[in-house]
Amino acid sequence: MDRIYLLVSPEEYADVKASGACWDEASKRWYIGEGVERAMFSRWVGEEPDDAPFGIVSEEAFVASAGSSCVRCGQDAEVVCVYCKSGLDTENEERLADITVFNIWAMDEALATLLQRWPGYRRGGGEDSEEGDFANHCPHCGARQEDYLLHSEPGDVFFGLAMGAGGGVEFTALEGRVCFSGDYGFGV
Repeated sequence: MDRIYLLVSPEEYADVKASGACWDEASKRWYIGEGVERAMFSRWVGEEPDDAPFGIVSEEAFVASAGSSCVRCGQDAEVVCVYCKSGLDTENEERLADITVFNIWAMDEALATLLQRWPGYRRGGGEDSEEGDFANHCPHCGARQEDYLLHSEPGDVFFGLAMGAGGGVEFTALEGRVCFSGDYGFGV
């Protein structure tokens, strides 16, 4: 069945559900199927519905993984982030190089499927973050590992990350094109 994915802010989830949209658990996005009156969903369908309305597109993306200590229990935990050797900021039509992405709030089905290999990286709110974005979670106590503790300051595991820089970070290539929305920072 063909699907048309919708761009829906969390504040509008109740409205889009009441209108008859369906939730795709794998990609964490709303969609409408074949035969549904598209005009009813016009405020959530982009200009070109076949192109996903994501902020970042990359065909050269990796999962960067490293060890860290849990902020709650102190146990060792694997943490991951998406690293793009190259990409495109679709909103600003700007080419990107060597970026780490954090505070991801939406991703396409391809990326969601690829990230299933790291079950600790999943959707879940936190005290200081928007409800529903993706984050690392401790495998021992389940505590959310806030992205700002992994990316923001020198010494943080993903701060200024660049391939080949060492530091105990392992890169796993993500095959194909991935699309997602989040914030990003550049390597140093």
